Amino acid sequence: MNESGQVRVVVTGHDADGKSVVAADKSVPPEATAAAGTRFHLLWGADQPPSYPDTGAESTDLVPFPAVGGIRFAESVILPDAEVDYEAESIAGLQLQPGAAPGMHTTPSVDLGVVIEGEVCMLLSGGVEVHLRPGDCFVQNGTLHGWRNHTDRPARFVVMLVGTEHRGLG
Repeated sequence: MNESGQVRVVVTGHDADGKSVVAADKSVPPEATAAAGTRFHLLWGADQPPSYPDTGAESTDLVPFPAVGGIRFAESVILPDAEVDYEAESIAGLQLQPGAAPGMHTTPSVDLGVVIEGEVCMLLSGGVEVHLRPGDCFVQNGTLHGWRNHTDRPARFVVMLVGTEHRGLG
């Protein structure tokens, strides 16, 4: 992530002769619709399985969370608790859990992630907190969860989201 909070993403594709080319070299700002205390960068995605060779072009109308069979590659920055107003959250595409702690949500996806900087706590049902450090990986299987950062420095993780059927979500 650079000083302006943007993340650089280089995407490859194929030219008309089938040779590998840079399809995009872009800077991605955080999404305007993120959970309180979270900066979410949608780095790349597709709403259907890829077929090659292709140009590497990305749809311009992607939403943060994928449809069934779609994928997203994203980075999340979780701000320290002291900097967050959890009551003022704005979350698009997430199913919030009424009566649960602020920020607790479910997504219709399998999320494969790795912490790359700082420390973050993954909240689960019943107040369970799982402390994650750099290098720790997680697989979030459409379960109720939230994120907290009990330190004084931002934490970052990268995540691949795969859209799935989720009978528990309306």
